[in-house]
Amino acid sequence: MSERRTAQPRRGVRVSRARSAVALAIAAYASPGCLESRVDPNAQQDNSCSACHGDPSRPGDALLRSAPPRDLLGASDSSYPGVGAHQIHLQASPSHAAIACSECHVVPKTTDAVGHADSARPAEIVFGALASGQQRSPLYDPASRTCSDTSCHRDAHAVWSDPRSSSDACGTCHGLPPALPHPQSSRCSACHADVIDDAMHFVDPSLHVNGKVEYRFGKCSLCHGTGNDPAPPLDTQGNASTSALGVGAHTAHLTGGDFARPLECTECHDLPNETKPELHVDGEPAAVSLTGVAASGMRTPTWNRTSARCSDSWCHSPEPATSQPSPRWNGATGIACTSCHGMPPAVPHPQLSDCKLCHSGVVGDGNTIVDRLHHVDGVIDVSVPMDCTSCHGSQNPAPPVDLAGSVETSSPGVGAHQTHVLGTARARAVPCNECHEVPNDVMSPGHMDTALPAELAFSGVATAFGATPTYAAGTCSGTPCHGATFPDGNPSGASVSTPTWTRVDGTQSACGACHGLPPPRPHPTQTDCHRCHQHVAADDVSFLLPSLHVDGVVQVDVP
Repeated sequence: MSERRTAQPRRGVRVSRARSAVALAIAAYASPGCLESRVDPNAQQDNSCSACHGDPSRPGDALLRSAPPRDLLGASDSSYPGVGAHQIHLQASPSHAAIACSECHVVPKTTDAVGHADSARPAEIVFGALASGQQRSPLYDPASRTCSDTSCHRDAHAVWSDPRSSSDACGTCHGLPPALPHPQSSRCSACHADVIDDAMHFVDPSLHVNGKVEYRFGKCSLCHGTGNDPAPPLDTQGNASTSALGVGAHTAHLTGGDFARPLECTECHDLPNETKPELHVDGEPAAVSLTGVAASGMRTPTWNRTSARCSDSWCHSPEPATSQPSPRWNGATGIACTSCHGMPPAVPHPQLSDCKLCHSGVVGDGNTIVDRLHHVDGVIDVSVPMDCTSCHGSQNPAPPVDLAGSVETSSPGVGAHQTHVLGTARARAVPCNECHEVPNDVMSPGHMDTALPAELAFSGVATAFGATPTYAAGTCSGTPCHGATFPDGNPSGASVSTPTWTRVDGTQSACGACHGLPPPRPHPTQTDCHRCHQHVAADDVSFLLPSLHVDGVVQVDVP
């Protein structure tokens, strides 16, 4: 029996047949005779690619020569999908770097690699890292010839067969500015200075359309403010006028001006940082969150953009019983002392207009602010006077000086205070409490919590003999001190029973001004007073004991 031997094909033959299959696929894919006429096994990679698509005569590197035009059908017009925007993508431009073929296709190592030319047209699109950046899921629709959800074009549906230069189409891939939560500012260079300049020219195209957003974080003045000052002007829209809401009174608040401490940005805004970027560029206008001093005194401050005012803010309304709105944020006029509180504030605040009396650490002469760091700081700094002379009086508690700073007796606040308090050679010294309620301390209720003038509350000698004295229109009346009444209701014969408070010339206190010399009957008709009143000197004019005269008691020493 003869032995039959089956010839086994050599390995090289099998490879040749595999390559032949690829060659046939290529031929069917392009044109008859493609593999035989175009593929040179000994050629370099760029030449082998351009054998089927691209133009080997085109100047430039291998990528540009290998990419359509020409496409597999020999078309060179960009309206053909096989041509489209290949060259725009592969060439660097003023707005982006050159994009590698591998960002859209699987690039074969060899012409006959499996998966290259062994399937029907069109070429498969397999997006790379660039298009898939920023968690995108890119797709290409051959019917509409558009890409969608790519990092490169974002949400724009760029038509592949209608290529346009990106240098002429800013805003087609993203808004200018992009939609929220992107900052609503068109000053791209403020945050992307490494990529684009103030004139919207790209300074480094390779950092644009590179799959990530190149930005600088941390320097606030890149978006608003000037130089190293982060506060507007300028605002995020480039406005410099204080009439713009984005500018307004920023400078006045952050510098404090002549009257108040500088505010911190955090008192009105939540400041972002690397771990809390969501607090920042989440839209226009900037969010206002009033804290710190504004919320002092149990306040609940709010900002109203429509009226451009704060309300219930301690800063602009520190009086406990009131809550007035702040001045308009972008108003044309400044503020004065009375813009935030009264001069003086309403009761129960002491009704004094000389602020330094109680706030000497903050306020000086003429109500000028001497320490602005402690003004509008959420704390009312009170330097409580140590004694009565801290507010009125000088050598003793009685004016002069009065609460208005007057020293003349013609001023009602001064008048005859010293004559009464010191007494004279003919009369005792009158205690303060016979005309006023004397407080236990300067902050006692009823002391400084009503408007001037000080209240009169007569007592003691002023009410002797059942008198009910009054003070009105600058005169006292009904007081036994000046002879308006006499013991048992008898007349006194006074010539000046209603003295004028501000006349301190001696004419209202001479002998005979408060009672007759002698007083009318039933008083004896003698004029030698010292016989019955031994505190009177023998001259019947001067007094041995002035403390016993005008004391609410008729001192009689009957012989």
